Order: sequence, then structure tokens, then C-alpha cells
Amino acid sequence: MKATDSSPASRSAPAGFGGVRGAHFWRNFWVYALLVAGSAVFMYPFIWMASASVKLDRELFSEGAGILPAQPVPRLVSPYLETRVHYGYEHPRLAEFLPALLRAVEERKVSWPTGIDRASADQELAIGLFRRIAKLAPPEWWERPATELEPLMLGLITQPMIESERAALARGLVIGRLVARSYDLEETVVVRNDDIADRWSLEGSARAEFSLYPPAASEGRILRYEFTSGDRVVLRTEAKVGFSLDRLHRLQLFLRPDDSWHALDVTVEMKGKVYRAERSATLSDFTWTTLTWQEPGPDDLTNQQKTWILLREQPGATSRLTSPDTLAITLELRQRGVLAAWWAKIQRNYVVVLEHIPFGRYVATSLFLVILQIVCTVFSCSLVAYSFARLRWPGRSACFVLMLATMMLPGQVTMIPQFLIIRDLGWYNTLLPLWVPSLTASAFNVFLLNQFMKGIPRDLEDAARIDGCGVMRIYWHVIMPSIRPSLVVIGIFTFMGVWNDFMGPLIYLQDQRLYPLSLGLYALNVQSGGSMAMMMAGSLLMTLPVIAIFFFGQRYFIRGITLTGMKG
Repeated sequence: MKATDSSPASRSAPAGFGGVRGAHFWRNFWVYALLVAGSAVFMYPFIWMASASVKLDRELFSEGAGILPAQPVPRLVSPYLETRVHYGYEHPRLAEFLPALLRAVEERKVSWPTGIDRASADQELAIGLFRRIAKLAPPEWWERPATELEPLMLGLITQPMIESERAALARGLVIGRLVARSYDLEETVVVRNDDIADRWSLEGSARAEFSLYPPAASEGRILRYEFTSGDRVVLRTEAKVGFSLDRLHRLQLFLRPDDSWHALDVTVEMKGKVYRAERSATLSDFTWTTLTWQEPGPDDLTNQQKTWILLREQPGATSRLTSPDTLAITLELRQRGVLAAWWAKIQRNYVVVLEHIPFGRYVATSLFLVILQIVCTVFSCSLVAYSFARLRWPGRSACFVLMLATMMLPGQVTMIPQFLIIRDLGWYNTLLPLWVPSLTASAFNVFLLNQFMKGIPRDLEDAARIDGCGVMRIYWHVIMPSIRPSLVVIGIFTFMGVWNDFMGPLIYLQDQRLYPLSLGLYALNVQSGGSMAMMMAGSLLMTLPVIAIFFFGQRYFIRGITLTGMKG
């Protein structure tokens, strides 16, 4: 008879990765790996939206745009040559035609700002011209020999093509005219384009000077600065306007930023007071733009897109002006580091969304509609479901089938009749049609609650009836607490439906003061010209409450969806 080892040590020996424990480990490993992979797939649209919300529009539509935003690079010296525009570009015949394109650029004597290396700039310009030609050329072109193709390529080069490519490569801060406007639509040009260097005095710790840049000569002067010896450049001017300073409405500065992500602040002195912009403007692009500053006033109470920066009075600040009818404007260009530039880029689109529209009013309207609809929907649907599930009355089954049949009617069928009814009731352009219909129970919610209520034992109902409870007290004190998970589910569904509802407000509302957030973001998109990055920021802000509601209510959500009810 063969002896066996039955010692405790042999019985408790681990099976190792090749035994039972190993199989259990690998099974759990693959389960969690699949869960992580599935979560990453479903989270990708949200990650893309979060990343796009901190990008510039040119990053979203550029070739080879990735999931991550481009790194903002604060420049110590400006103007400069942006070498990232064509970085990494490859083409099988680029090296073959690049010398000819370089000769064409040199022959046209393209001008560059002072401080930019001409050889490097011409090289980048030639690559940019090749990329543009490669997009225009048909595929059969590239089968031709170089001697035949080279004249055709050079013939496609135009002066506007060169100017456009040069503007994308040569980045510099161009200061344009400064205009003062009154409430009476009077306008005074405080600083003209041809006297910028004379009217603006340069101060500060960094080196700076104005220079003439031919492409922008008629529109302003380029400001050359170096942050190697200091961290700020101060520009100051004084002028008298052609109207009373009490009627001053806004100041507008026309400029082309240099994409350096530095901060530009403004201080205004007038009537013995000092005003300062409540936030800095960021030099975050390289296309012409207009910076507008104005004091708080009637414009802040309207629903127009707020493209201006408010000027706040600085208590205790002393003005250096001695003349009461003189206006002094001080521009301060402050250096930003890498972290500050990243923070400015992250918040850029969100600042536009939060400040350019009455975001708080839109959110308040949406919350008002959400609360009313949740309360009305939960009350009406639970009451109707209670009558179907717990009460016996003639025709109950037929009415239940008829109610379910309404779910087969598309919303487009009832849209026009419902609009005509709302209009005849005088509810058009009010919030009433957006929440009053929730007092009429929804068929889907009634069906959901009906199935849940059927799982509640009738013994609870009988015991309550013996204690003297009537129909409504049983409904409120017995049924409602028992169906709490399903009520949370209905509340979540209602919240998502009302929060994301776009068609209803679009049909019934005309006054922008009544817009909920969904329609308010659409109005912002229309007014701003369709900025995709800004819309991604607004969409992310609108999505966050939905995600938060789901995570806080997921326990009730899962319990309600399973329709477990209460066991007898």
C-alpha cells in the first residue's frame, strides 16, 4: 500500500501560478483588463471633448491634430520664427524641388522682421509653399519628371500665397490704432497707425522698441521686446478726446498678437480716478483682433455677446493726471512662464463661455425647469401607476393598453398640434410649455412604476388599511417609500431629458432671457461664428452635472432598473 503525505504543511502548500490559484489570478486579470479597456473605449469621446475644450480652433482643424493640445511656448524674444508650423512634414519629392522653391523665394526678396534669421525663414517659407502646391496638384503630377514638373509648380506660386504663409511663420506683436467711443456714437482716434511710435512711450524693465514691418505698415507697428533683462514692457499715452469723459463708453485697441501667451493688462486714468481691467488679455493667437475695455454699465444687463473686458475702479489709487479732460492709457505686457501659459490656455475657452454669455442665467433657467419637471413627473407618474397597479376599477386593463399604445406615436406627429394648442393658450414665449406637460404622466414612466409596484406585497397595504389609512395615505406612506429606487431612476431620466432638451426651447421660446443652457450655448455658437473649441468647453460644462448626477445616484439607478421591488 502506497503511503501518502497528509501533514498540515502538505495540505496548505500553495498551488502556485500553475495551479488553482494561478487560474484564479489570470481569470481576474483578464476580467479587469477587459473592464479597463471597455472603459477607455467609452471614455474616449469624453476625453476628446475635454482635450478639445482647451485647444485653439486652428489646432482642431490642422493636419495631424492629436488628442493632446499643443504646448504653449512663452517667447523671450519677439518677433520670432515659428518653426513648429512645418515640423515633421515629409514628402517623397520635397528634397527634389526645395532648391528651386528657395531660389523663387530669394528672387521675390521676401521681407522679414528684424531679428529673424533670413536663411531659416526662407527655408520654412519654401517648405510651406511646397505643402500648399502639393494640396493643389493632382496625383498624376507626381509621375512626371522634375524638369517638366518644376515650371508648373513655380507657376502656381502667387503673392497672396507667399503673404499668407509668411504671416503664419513670422510671429510678432503688431500694435494698431487706439480708439475711444462714446455712448453718443462719437469716435476719437487716440493713437493713429502712423504715429504709434511717437504717441506710445516705452517703459518697464524689459528692452522694447517699435519697428516698421512692411506687411503691417499701414495697420500698425511691430513691437520688438526682449524678456532677457526684465519681465515687463509698459506703454503709456495721454490724449484729449472730442467728447466729455463722462460719456466715454469703451476703448478699443487693434492689434495682432504674437502667439507668445504673455499677458496684456490695461490701466485707464481719467477724472482723477484709476481704472484697471478685471482680467488680463492673453496673446494667444497671431491673427488680427480687437481688444475692448469698458466700465460696468447697461451693456452688462443685456443678452448680447460680451466681447469686452470690464474696467474696475481702483479705490485708493492716485492718478498722475493734472488735467480733468485728459485721458491716460497704460498697457502693460507681462512675461508668463510655462506653467502660467498652460493655465492661461486651459481656462481660455472657459472664460469666453462664462463671460461672453449670461451663463449663470441660463443655468438657473435649466435648474428651474429640471426641478419643476422632476417634481411634476414623479408625482403624476407615480399616482397614475398606483391606480393601475394597486386599485381595481372598471376598464383598467383597456386603459392601460391604450396608454401603452401612445408610446408608438412619434413625437414628430404630435409636435404641430401641440404647438397650436400652446399658442392658443397664450403660453408661447413662456416657460409654461416646458414644464406644465410633465403634469400629464409619461407612458414609459408609468409602465416602469407599475411593474415595480406589483412586486410590493399586499400585506403591507392591508396592514395600513387596518390601521385606518385611506387610499392616498397608503400611496404616500407605504407605496412611495417602497419604490424609492425606481423614483430615482425616473428622476435621473427626467433630469437628462430636460437638461439636454434643445428642440422644446427652440420651438416655444423667442426671448433670449428665457433660454436654458442648451439653447444658450447654441446662441453663443451662432453669435461667435462657430468656434468649435469654445463649443467643446461649453459642452463639457453642460455634461459635468449629468455625470455627477449619475455617479451620486448610480446605486438607486441600478436597483431601480432591475425592478426588484420588495420581496414578500
